[in-house]
Amino acid sequence: MKTTTILTTFTGLVAFGTQTATAKCFGSGQFWPNKEEARSFIHDACYKANGMFTGNYDPRQLKAMCPRSGNMGLEFVVQNLNTNTGFDLGDDDCYNRLSNEIFGCDHGGESTISGWFFRARPGTC
Repeated sequence: MKTTTILTTFTGLVAFGTQTATAKCFGSGQFWPNKEEARSFIHDACYKANGMFTGNYDPRQLKAMCPRSGNMGLEFVVQNLNTNTGFDLGDDDCYNRLSNEIFGCDHGGESTISGWFFRARPGTC
C-alpha cells in the first residue's frame, strides 16, 4: 500500500511539473540571408537596456520587430500566452529560443514553450 501511495504521489508531481512545448519549422519561404546578422539583431533585442523584447509582458502581450537584412525584413515575435499574469521573460530564454528558430530552421520557425510563443521568419514583414 505504501509503495502504491508513493508511486501515485510521484506520478502526480511529475505530471504537474510537465510543460507543454511545440515547435515547427516553416517548409517554404525565404532563406535566412545572414544567420549571424539575424542573431545579432535578437541579441540586442533580448539583452540591451530598452531592447525590443526586454521588460515586462502584460497578459497575452505580443512584442514584434522587423529589422532589415539588405532589402529583406526579418520577423521576430515574442508573446506571453498567459491570460491572467504578466511576466518578465529572461534574457537568456529570449535569446536562446529565437536563436533556435534561426539556426534550426532554414525558412524560420515558431515554438511555444512554458507559456511563451516565439517566431523568427525571414522575408515576411
